[in-house]
Amino acid sequence: MKWIHSFFPLHSLFVKMLVYFLVVIILLSSYNLWSMTFYSRNVNNEIINYNLTLIRNTVDNFEKQYSTWKSLLLNLQHNEFVGNISRQADAGGKRGIDYLQVDMVMDQIRTLVTQPYYHLNNVMIYYPKHAFLLERDGIVNDDRMFKHYYINDSYPYEFWKQGDHASGGFLHMLPSSVFSIGTEKREMLLLPLITDVQGSSYNIIAFVNMKSWYESYKGMAGSRFLLQDPEGNMLFQSSPDPKSELLPEWDGKSEWIMQKGSYYFFEKGARSGLTYVSIIPHKELNQSISRMNWLAVLLFAATLLIGTVASWVFSRNINQPLKRMIRGLGQSEMELYQGSIAEFSAISNHLRGLQHERKTIKEWMDHTKPLLTSYHYLAQFKNIAIDTSASKELWVGEGTFIVIIYQLRYRHIPSHQLDALMTRATGKIKDIITMQIQEVFPLSHTLQMEGKQILSIVYAQDRGDLKQCLHQLKRIFDHDQSTYLVNIAVSSVFQQTSEFDQAYAEAASLLLQAMPLEETQIIWEKKHQEDVTGFTAEQEHEFYVNLQAGNESSCQTLIDRALERLQRQEATAEQLCHFAKSVSVRMRRTVELLKINTEASSENDEKFAYSVTPEQYREILLDELAHATQAIRLKREEHYDIIQYVIHYLESHYAEEISLEQLASKLNMSPTYLSGYIKEKTGSNFSDQLNAIRIVKAKELLETTNTPIQEVGNRIGYRNVTSFIRMFKKITGQTPGDYRKTHSFRS
Repeated sequence: MKWIHSFFPLHSLFVKMLVYFLVVIILLSSYNLWSMTFYSRNVNNEIINYNLTLIRNTVDNFEKQYSTWKSLLLNLQHNEFVGNISRQADAGGKRGIDYLQVDMVMDQIRTLVTQPYYHLNNVMIYYPKHAFLLERDGIVNDDRMFKHYYINDSYPYEFWKQGDHASGGFLHMLPSSVFSIGTEKREMLLLPLITDVQGSSYNIIAFVNMKSWYESYKGMAGSRFLLQDPEGNMLFQSSPDPKSELLPEWDGKSEWIMQKGSYYFFEKGARSGLTYVSIIPHKELNQSISRMNWLAVLLFAATLLIGTVASWVFSRNINQPLKRMIRGLGQSEMELYQGSIAEFSAISNHLRGLQHERKTIKEWMDHTKPLLTSYHYLAQFKNIAIDTSASKELWVGEGTFIVIIYQLRYRHIPSHQLDALMTRATGKIKDIITMQIQEVFPLSHTLQMEGKQILSIVYAQDRGDLKQCLHQLKRIFDHDQSTYLVNIAVSSVFQQTSEFDQAYAEAASLLLQAMPLEETQIIWEKKHQEDVTGFTAEQEHEFYVNLQAGNESSCQTLIDRALERLQRQEATAEQLCHFAKSVSVRMRRTVELLKINTEASSENDEKFAYSVTPEQYREILLDELAHATQAIRLKREEHYDIIQYVIHYLESHYAEEISLEQLASKLNMSPTYLSGYIKEKTGSNFSDQLNAIRIVKAKELLETTNTPIQEVGNRIGYRNVTSFIRMFKKITGQTPGDYRKTHSFRS
């Protein structure tokens, strides 16, 4: 015990930290043990509840999907143009069909097929009497369709021709099967939906892509999903198993049944009458539970072991350096800190001496004020890479001096490999500058700064000899202009070394005068810079309007004119870059406001940094313009059925509290853009469309029922009877009561 106490005193930092860590580990371990025990007891019930939730969600989604299919096919069954085509075919055969109406029906079919939510592979209107079908690509003979394009042994051509597949009800679901589709014979699992309207000379046939639907709503991994019709016929199996046995008898009430090593989860569809079954082998649940238990045990053991080792290592790594520091600090007579940790007490004994040394150094720096002070101050803010040998001699360099800044620009798009190469290249360029400058001015210092900037400090009375030296550097740099460009800015002659920061600021400001040229530029004097204009206010507005319309050629013309104007006005490289970036930002914001998902041109920011001439900026802008206008045009083409969706939604939900924001959210559009789009396409705004639909429904109720006026308004979505009466009179010119009297009198 004495030996241990001599190496690890109880009041030492090491012992205290180790004890604290171990206490925390014990508390966390206790909580983990309790959590693991509780979890093991309840995980089986949680997995069963989880699978019940999964199948209920699947049932709810399919039932909603079923209602949607039924509504869509019913609308198509009673479509005026579909009936007209049948009557036209009866009168004059295919030649008597109005193909303008055929195109309208095809547009509706394409709308249904292209909507991913419906999961429809194709929708066909079958006229068996005339042996042809109308589908998304046009009119096709029935024998060609079912013998060449939609081939299946279970559903041959004779099956569709006989038409004895339906029995009772409007919509019939047939068992899913694998069809060979198209000339390329693509195999696809499809579930046929067929309408049956008594007395109708045509049927609607829809093929549901069951793989697409099941991937949207599939349940737990390793499970099987079955779908049966009310008669018990199998409509769909997620993974057909020829060895599978019959399903257990279900009483229609139990949520799940355990039989022969498998869990069977049942649900009955309220709207469709279909039976939904999810089958999970018992071994899958046991394996999941076992894996989770072992994983929990391993994680607990690993956590405990790592925590203990980390506590020891961390405590030791802190304690050992402190002990070494204490041995090197020496002794002090001043008592600055007395606490429970001996190491910190020893360190505190030396703080007063360190403060005294700091004051001594500060007084010396304030007294001398050498160039080294200004230089190091600037280095802290500009991250200048200080040359050690040069910095030791800077403080003796009193007298007149000139600051030269070399701004480098590499001609390649950066990458991790190129960044390393450019860093080494900048060092080589600095060595060239150092050699040339010191050959003429032995008292000079050249230092590499952050980024791609090099700084030279030359001690000279004037700039005469410096011109020839810099022109020699220009010849060297121009030889490598395909790899990099250099802009050189030369400050005035300054007399006092304390003005170093002012000299640097002057040289940096001269760099802004560099012109967009592919050669080395030496800037000696500050020139008056005129304000330049890229786009005028009218041209900027015109550019924005054409960009929103996706008019690439007009936008390109405006960009070309602006760049030509900047060249005539002798715009600097900085001004040209500012214009190019502002146009790029305008295009990106326009695409974002239209809520178009496109890849952002993040590379353009890097390309701008490595562009010089107007032609190079033009190439970047036109490339981004082409992508932006193409995305805008595609977005507009995708929204061709927005108005149809809006009208259908309003007609289906007119009795609810509908808002423009709610509808815009469903369409993934901004309310402002949707409002303008509806106004542009229909001539009236969103509220006018909604009120018109509601008043039509109100007329029907007033004409066919004796429902009170207030109740009529409430049924069609007006919660305030005064608002209903005011809107009804505004649209019809009569109050609801007068309208009912007039209608009754006429009837």
